[in-house]
Amino acid sequence: MTATATYMYAITRPIAPEAVSDLRGIGGTPVRVIEHGELAALVGTVDLAEFGERPLAQHLADLEWLGRAAREHDEVVRAAARLTTTMPLRLATVCHDDDAVHARLDSVRGAVLTVLPELDGRDEWGVKIFAVADRTTPAETAPAASGAAYLTQRRRQLTSRDEWIDTATRTAFRAFGRLAEFAAASRQQTPQDQRLSGAEHPMVLNAAFLVSRRDEDAFRAAVADLAAEWPPGGVVLTGPWPPYSFVPNDDR
Repeated sequence: MTATATYMYAITRPIAPEAVSDLRGIGGTPVRVIEHGELAALVGTVDLAEFGERPLAQHLADLEWLGRAAREHDEVVRAAARLTTTMPLRLATVCHDDDAVHARLDSVRGAVLTVLPELDGRDEWGVKIFAVADRTTPAETAPAASGAAYLTQRRRQLTSRDEWIDTATRTAFRAFGRLAEFAAASRQQTPQDQRLSGAEHPMVLNAAFLVSRRDEDAFRAAVADLAAEWPPGGVVLTGPWPPYSFVPNDDR
């Protein structure tokens, strides 16, 4: 018989088991509800041959496996968020068994009961700003006539590019403050490297905003106004998402 463990997707207030009876999570396994007093956890059963400590460490270094697992995890969290206020848990949150889930819910009860009201009626939105070249951005000059001239030209280009990115970063920081006025909470995250983002231009702002649904139109309009001030493609809005960025790390 294969050893199993209990995988946790999210914590919510109590929810009817039949509400998630058709939901499938990691590896197509059924999602179920474990209730514990004022809280509930959406969980599934996973194989320790895949989610034990050693195999899991290997899988987390496998980008194909990681991408699939993250997608399946997120689909459960999104489905839960459509039903009730949801506190997403970190990918690959694994407990020994259902009893361990009860123990975890008991240990985080106070923190979760504080966080859930802050998430009620609110969604996470992401805003990324890129230093997109426009007509004022220094252009490549004609080929240099000599090696020394080439090096001088290249230093000037790099200096101009650094100054341009620095200016874009300061402008993006001010833009963050403008958008934060429409949000209940906001977070600046580390801009993604171009090799990770796949973007053509450097990212100068990677921000998350927790926005009340009643303020969504105003927030989206503010982002649209901001985008109009940047070259095309300079401002990217994503969402709405479950509030991943607004859950205390210790409780995830």
